Amino acid sequence: MACAACADSLDHCHGTLIVHRTDPAECTEEQCADLTAMRHPLVLDCGDVPLGCRCADSAGQSSRAS
Repeated sequence: MACAACADSLDHCHGTLIVHRTDPAECTEEQCADLTAMRHPLVLDCGDVPLGCRCADSAGQSSRAS
């Protein structure tokens, strides 16, 4: 089964975009050079990543300390 976006020659990425609270966004596809959300079928907040993220953990600690 072919990707519909590939078949239509649309600019897109097959990776998952992870949006960090304190660091730049990153993609699970190594070759991804454009980190805009509209190019990615799945966009996650780093706090939703199963193993967590250091910036989400530190943001949660600072908000609890306030």
